[in-house]
Amino acid sequence: MIRQLQLETSWGPLILAGGSRAGEGTLIVMPQLHLALDAGRPHRALPAMKTVLVSHGHMDHIGGIGYWASQRQLQTMGPARLVVPEQIAVDVADLLATHARLEGGSPYDIEIVAVAAAQSLSLRRDMSVEFFATDHWVPTLGSRLVWRRHHLRPELSDLSGEEIAGLRRDGAQVTEETATDLLAYCADSGPGVLEASSPALGCEVMLLECSFFRPADRDRAVRFGHLHLDDILARTDFLRCRHLVLLHASRRHRLREVEEILAERLAPALSCSLHHLMIDWE
Repeated sequence: MIRQLQLETSWGPLILAGGSRAGEGTLIVMPQLHLALDAGRPHRALPAMKTVLVSHGHMDHIGGIGYWASQRQLQTMGPARLVVPEQIAVDVADLLATHARLEGGSPYDIEIVAVAAAQSLSLRRDMSVEFFATDHWVPTLGSRLVWRRHHLRPELSDLSGEEIAGLRRDGAQVTEETATDLLAYCADSGPGVLEASSPALGCEVMLLECSFFRPADRDRAVRFGHLHLDDILARTDFLRCRHLVLLHASRRHRLREVEEILAERLAPALSCSLHHLMIDWE
């Protein structure tokens, strides 16, 4: 069973549902935005997502994309987008084409969108995704959700609606944009994502992997481009989020052990609330 969180943000209550275990699957859906952050496992919550962001090509992050595309076609749910790092776009397109051929049907109605770090993608009129590179051992993109809204310029607040409409007709700019970094999904990453210059640190919600917890696993974390709990503890002063959501615990650790370690070592060191979406997939 997947986990669900409802987090208070300036946008309003933000719902995240999913589960994550290193090597087995990371799947996070945001039903209010019809958005999935990786699709590492098939799950009935996945087909309704109109956009799936794939961070990298490891099977525990793309293992559910064939199911997602197939179910959308089976249920006549319409077109959708699969957003992938540009380095794997051709291979992912070939993979979906192979799935469609094996099913004996027409090609899936899925647009493959290749992206790179520093590019952005519109989700809807008030929400976009901006991509950033992580220091995993294969090309990997994190994603940052930016919420934009427009307010009347303060100096115009005393004007009537008719006067404001007149200014707009004359070509005057009567509103100003406010951008809020709502959520960062850091995907698989080493400690580079926690450096002071990281674009993820200022988001209200930060989804961060924490694969390893024991001292003996520090070298393993470095070798495979993952985060160790000690990496996070060393950089808690950099975190400016309201909510920290941890993902991707290695199967070397039992889930109960992970929860005890987080409660004893990490939670007291944080000024934000601590959550996780780590589960034992059946």
